[in-house]
Order: sequence, then C-alpha cells, then structure tokens
Amino acid sequence: MQLPLAILAVFVLLWGALWGSFLNVVVYRVPAGLSVVHPRSRCPKCEKQITWWQNIPVLSWALLGGRCFYCKTWISVRYPLVESAMAILALAVAWPWLPGLLSGDVLPWQVATGVLFEQYFVFALLAIALIDADTFLVPDSLSLPLPLLGLGLAFAVGGVRDVSWQQAAAGALVGGGGLLAVQWLYAVLTHREGLGTGDVKLLAGIGAFLGVQALPAVLLAASLQGLLFVGAWSVVGRGKLATDRGIASIRHLAMPFGPFLALGAVQWLLLSRIAAKALANWL
Repeated sequence: MQLPLAILAVFVLLWGALWGSFLNVVVYRVPAGLSVVHPRSRCPKCEKQITWWQNIPVLSWALLGGRCFYCKTWISVRYPLVESAMAILALAVAWPWLPGLLSGDVLPWQVATGVLFEQYFVFALLAIALIDADTFLVPDSLSLPLPLLGLGLAFAVGGVRDVSWQQAAAGALVGGGGLLAVQWLYAVLTHREGLGTGDVKLLAGIGAFLGVQALPAVLLAASLQGLLFVGAWSVVGRGKLATDRGIASIRHLAMPFGPFLALGAVQWLLLSRIAAKALANWL
C-alpha cells in the first residue's frame, strides 16, 4: 500500500503545483478585468511570451534565477511561493481521502468528486485571499459559485464528508445572512463601512462547503488571527503607517477580512478531520 500511496502523493503535488501556476494568473488578471485564458502568459515588462519551459511551476523560477529570460526583470518570489503552497494544500486536502480509496471503503467517484471540489474550494480561497490583500476586493467570479458548489458537493458525497445538504444550506444562509446583519448593524452604529459585501458572499460559500457547524470556529479563528496580525503590524509597521499612508493610529487602518476568513476556513477543512480522527481513536 505504501508505494501506491507515495505515487499518488507525488501526482497530487504536481497537480497542485500546476493549479498554483494558474492561480498566479488569476490573481494578476481578475482584478484587472482581463481574461484568464487569453492571451498566453507573458512578461509584464517586455511583453515577451513565456515558453513552456519557462513556465514550469517553481522549477522555472529557480532555473531563471528569479528573472525574466528576455529582459532580466525580477520575477516576484510570490510566484513560486504560491505554486508551492497550492501543491502542499492540494496534497493536504487529498491525503485523508487516499487511504479510503486504496482500501476500497470509499468509491473512486466519491473520492474524485470530494478531492476535486475541495481542492477547488482551497484554490478559490487562496486566490480570494491574495486578491483581497492586494486590492480590498473579493471578486464575484470567485465567491459567487462557492455556495452552489458547496451544496452540490453535499448532495453528491455529503454522507462521506459528514456535511449533509441541510447543513450546507444552513451554512450558506447563516454565513451570508449573519455577516450581512453584522455589516448593517456596524454601519448603523458607526456610520462607517466595516465589512464589505464581498466578505458576506465569501462566508456564504464557506458555510456551504463546511456546513453551519463550522462557522463559529471559522469566524473565531479569522477574528483572532486578524487581531494578532493588526497587533503585530502596529508594532512592526508603525513608522510605515505614518510615513507611507499618513495614518497616525492603528485604529484608522483598514484591513481586508477576506484573507483571515479564507485562512480560518482552510484550517477547519484540514484540522477538523485530524481532530475527529484523534477523538475517535481516543474513545
């Protein structure tokens, strides 16, 4: 069993790295209103088309020394980091499904459906997190399909994932509706916008994929990690806030909430299964 499992793991890593390469395209082009499929990838500086061997995830960046082959412009290290992160996340999502596939406890179509949908969920979350961090925008093209896909996944393999269609539907309604109520209440009390509508749509998709039972933990994790980040930034970046952005106090700093919602959702997806398995073994 170990050899087939290792082969599958390598395949999933490569698969995830390819998705990571495409994710970089999505993060760059979607906010700019560009097509993600046409034209082919090219250097933004010299606009030379990137050939296949210059576009191998992670490897090409290392071989090129982090520079464009033609104009020698620096290529951001974020590109290979995103590709590596997506490869690792793709394997982390697939790993809990693989033993069941090899043992025959779960049908192949159930594994394929669960893994592909969950990998797309993580792909969309990572893309949304990066775009929101860069632009304070949660694109509808990435967030709006999530509730429908989450419900479809629950109908298809909800019994295997322990997320029924009822829990998925409740998660979409409570996640979206609850955050919408918080957004409205904050605006009434402070006369300022605190949460964007994009966050509302994102949490509706998270609720649909993970179920209503996951929402308290996801919101708590997102809020705590957001506060920790702001606290750390208030210490490390206090000078930059004053000089670069003219902000005298951290209280006036606007921070996107989408990246922290995405982080909390990925943490629940990956860690809740580990916790459930450990609890089952202990009992």
